Amino acid sequence: MASASPERAESLGEPRERRTGTSLVPPDLVYIGSYTANAGTAHAITGWRQDPESGRLEPALSPVAAVDPSWIAWHPEGTHLYAASESAAQVLSYAVADGGELTLLGTQPSGGADPCHLGVEPQGRFVVAANYSGGSVGVLAIGPDGALRPPHDLVEHAGNGPDPERQGSAHAHMALFAPDGLLYVADLGTDDVRSYAVEPSGRLRHVATSPMPEGTGPRHLAVHPSGTVYVTGELDSTVVACAPEADGRLRPVAAVPATAGEPGERNYPSHLECSPDGRFLYVANRGADCLTVFALDGAVPRPLADVPAGGRWPRHFALIGDFLYVANQEGDSVTVFRRDPDTGLPHPTGHATRVPSPSCVLGAPSRRGRQS
Repeated sequence: MASASPERAESLGEPRERRTGTSLVPPDLVYIGSYTANAGTAHAITGWRQDPESGRLEPALSPVAAVDPSWIAWHPEGTHLYAASESAAQVLSYAVADGGELTLLGTQPSGGADPCHLGVEPQGRFVVAANYSGGSVGVLAIGPDGALRPPHDLVEHAGNGPDPERQGSAHAHMALFAPDGLLYVADLGTDDVRSYAVEPSGRLRHVATSPMPEGTGPRHLAVHPSGTVYVTGELDSTVVACAPEADGRLRPVAAVPATAGEPGERNYPSHLECSPDGRFLYVANRGADCLTVFALDGAVPRPLADVPAGGRWPRHFALIGDFLYVANQEGDSVTVFRRDPDTGLPHPTGHATRVPSPSCVLGAPSRRGRQS
């Protein structure tokens, strides 16, 4: 494909009107999304207060009813929250009241089955839904009141991979905006990461398709401050380091095991994040049920330690201040670790909060850093 960088600069660099607002969320609040079908509860989004000394979580807000919110994400200004309602194939919008309470503004279809991730455009104009079973990416506009409008665009992926059970068709698993505004979509079913530019109209313009090693099963991505993109391979239990090219492609440069694990143990990496200073990479591993810590003293991650997650099936985690919170989906708990900024290692605090089927952890806008 010919270089797309001039077009990217034109479409992504235009000045855009931004809504003004101030987040009303106290900095010590933490929100947790939970699957409701497995947990047998309608309390899908809960708010908790973080103790600044111990990291312990205590109930703080009225629970919000929703159906299987697989992902929750902030508007850039922290004045609204959006949730992917997976089994309902919807995206929900919430207004944030003083103190952090949430009020449902409305719902819109995600454009495809089983939305599992949301990317919010840095300019705050669009929400992009990755529809797993639908194998598609839906773009919803954010109105002046923060509520969502019907889908502006829907891009359907096509293709498959070598795993007949998991890769018989496309499965968009994450839609992540890079700092420059380029949108990366990891597709577990087609073994690739697709790059898009979001036009001012809300249309997605395909920029590039970047094949990953066969059988990788790309799930989540994290962008390092240097621009290097790291991809978890859910199906081959790897982390792939990719160098960004000028034309929007990602060039895989190395694939390393996601965890040391046990011989013959099946492992499915889920979420990954870089530390704020860019020195460390954290990967959650389901099966091995651990957090693997990598040093990033070069583009290729160097393994440091496997740290038990404190529960079963760590689906997601969040770095919030000095602490790391792990959502153990099948362990019905969120465990708390204190992160050593020098060594990068998370240390158990002994605190665990019972949360049925937690799917996603989200810090207050002023504390969370960049959610990947």
